[in-house]
Amino acid sequence: MKVKASEIIKLIEDAQTMIDIQKLDPDANLRDVGADSLDMMNILLAIQEQYGIEVPDEDIDKVQTINEICKYINTSTDE
Repeated sequence: MKVKASEIIKLIEDAQTMIDIQKLDPDANLRDVGADSLDMMNILLAIQEQYGIEVPDEDIDKVQTINEICKYINTSTDE
C-alpha cells in the first residue's frame, strides 16, 4: 500500500497542528506553512502511530514536506 499526499494532509489536520491546511502543498516545507516544533512532534507521533513505523531523530530532517513524508513511509513499509 502506497501512502498518498492526501492521506498525510488528513493526518496533519487530525493532529491538531497550527498549520493552515489550505496552504499545504506537497512540496512545501511544513515549517514554512506554520508548523512549529510541537506541531512537528505531533505529526511524527501521528505518523508512527498510524503506520507502525519509528522515525529516529536522525531521520527527522528527511520528513519536512508532505512528499518527503510519503516517500519515507513508503520506503519504511516496503522493507
